[in-house]
Amino acid sequence: MTKVKQYLLLILLGMAGGTIYDFPYIKYIFYNQMLSSMHINNTQLGILTSIYGIGCLILYIPGGILADKMRSKNALVISLFGTAALAVVFGMTLNFVVAIIVWILLALSSAFIFWSAIIKAIRLVGGEENGGKMYGIYYAANGLSAAILNFLALAVYGKVGNGKFGMAAASITMALVIGIIAILLVIFLPNQDAQIGDQDNSPKLKDFKQVVFNPSVWVIAVVFFMTYGLFSGVSYLTPYLADVVGVSNQTSSMLGIVRNYVFLLLAPVSGIIADRFFHSTLRWFTVGYVILAVSLIVIALSTALPMGVIIILSLIPGIMALGLYGIQFSIIGESKIPLSLMGATTGFVSLIGYLPDMVMPTVFGRILDSQKNHGYSTVFLILAAFALVASLGSVVIYKLNQSREKKSSLLAAKEGIDE
Repeated sequence: MTKVKQYLLLILLGMAGGTIYDFPYIKYIFYNQMLSSMHINNTQLGILTSIYGIGCLILYIPGGILADKMRSKNALVISLFGTAALAVVFGMTLNFVVAIIVWILLALSSAFIFWSAIIKAIRLVGGEENGGKMYGIYYAANGLSAAILNFLALAVYGKVGNGKFGMAAASITMALVIGIIAILLVIFLPNQDAQIGDQDNSPKLKDFKQVVFNPSVWVIAVVFFMTYGLFSGVSYLTPYLADVVGVSNQTSSMLGIVRNYVFLLLAPVSGIIADRFFHSTLRWFTVGYVILAVSLIVIALSTALPMGVIIILSLIPGIMALGLYGIQFSIIGESKIPLSLMGATTGFVSLIGYLPDMVMPTVFGRILDSQKNHGYSTVFLILAAFALVASLGSVVIYKLNQSREKKSSLLAAKEGIDE
């Protein structure tokens, strides 16, 4: 496979991963529009996201095991078409009871086999070398495509008009784009894991046992937990700039968009740094998370810095958090987890890694409610601790990998002598 084709396929996979999750999280852009068009309240809208989040957590591991027994291409295409169909159903009904069923099924269509299959497909397309750069390209395309689809759906909503028709049009627009990407995958994505077809495709408990009893996988899961917590947690810089620093809500929101979407385009740069300068994603993580921790501590303890300086400082955690998040899955390949266990491993580490979504908003919300503006310092110091734990975890994984490689070399040398 040529480099150009490799990069184009990674971009296509990024488009698939970016757009399929736009619809389950459609409320992030169309919050008030969903309330008015469905005639529901905030609690009911929150229930949809909670149902989806719980469903995803339950399905990550079994979906990962099943994804190892399927062709990645088939898993991705089925998931994309399924999500597109659910978006059409929602857009045509805009009914809360139907929406509950849709969001339950979205966990099946977008998380069950899709998540593990997309991570496996990136590794198959990108190869074992330059993993950081490959995941960086994927996440750059992921963030950009998600942003573009949201802007497109928002434009369609405004063109059609407010209310139910606009909401229906926005949902169907998302469905059409997701469906088109599924067709592109059918046409262009090769069956690089075709050898799976010759194997026993039934999920096996031993696959999960191999993952669970691997100490490296547990530490990887901890690093993923901290990484996603930081990726999600830097969003608190948006209200911080408005509430504490005095930046206008509009400017703060614009800076938030830069942190949430634009900085994900820096993931390839982070991957190049890992591959070319550190020759290891784990070594780059060790240094990068220390930089991230220091930047958060400085913001937490700063009290008299000029507004412009704080605004610039607030961008550093976003650059680092999104840059490191964008290449985190390359540490699975660097840890020499067998490709046959990639899906099960992805499911397991995702189960633990995405738990911050279930815990952090409530904990941080209570901190801010009780401590008011002073609570932001507490939040940022907690996030700094996350970064230091991620750095330490990266060191541990790196040492475990070195120890395993050393044992393998000694064993190979011993077998050579015996022969």
